[in-house]
Amino acid sequence: MSLLDRHCPPDLVIFDVDGTLHDTFAWWAPVICAGVQRYAEREGIAITLPTTAEAEAVVGMKDAGVWAPFLPDSHKERWLELRAVVLPMEVAEVSRGVDYLFAGVRPLLIHLRELGVKVALASNCRSEYMAAMQDGQGLRELTDWQFCLDSENVETKADMLREAQRASGAERIVMVGDREPDHEAAVAHGWPFVWRRNDRCAIGDADWVWGGDPDSLLTRLGLAPLGS
Repeated sequence: MSLLDRHCPPDLVIFDVDGTLHDTFAWWAPVICAGVQRYAEREGIAITLPTTAEAEAVVGMKDAGVWAPFLPDSHKERWLELRAVVLPMEVAEVSRGVDYLFAGVRPLLIHLRELGVKVALASNCRSEYMAAMQDGQGLRELTDWQFCLDSENVETKADMLREAQRASGAERIVMVGDREPDHEAAVAHGWPFVWRRNDRCAIGDADWVWGGDPDSLLTRLGLAPLGS
């Protein structure tokens, strides 16, 4: 029996947010380009604007891993300044009434909770962005717990997973994410990892690969499909 089978059906599913539930790529590249240009003009620094691929490559990373790649080598330590310029632009975008969740995510989350499966979020963002996702995209009401880097007792994504287990009391836990930090956090706890397939990384030793269809995930987790 595989590790994933031993955790199915789960009593807790932990989801990463950006790139897993939320289609960040529908808006991120133009926002970061506009923010980099605004910061460069303000500071009088010559900065080459990122390509779409370069912009999307940082989604799911943590702190400096998100912001420093857009700055010249001699200015990378100033990533917090760039973040302070771009973050309000991000918050405004995800809070303006546009639904940026991937197709099927809302009914999937609702269905999981109707089945009695607890749902938690674990995101390498900070509290201001998480609040925008909770309220602007409705993830607060769709999930039981939401953890980020500013959550109590949290310094890493692995810490978020630990806190989710503590809050839920769950024994059969599955982590679903799209990037290496999600996989690393699941491995740190010895829990199965479902990789949401994408072109930004390759996780060959994921316990299962998910293409995004809600019913395929539900079926693999041993749960009833939507509409059943």
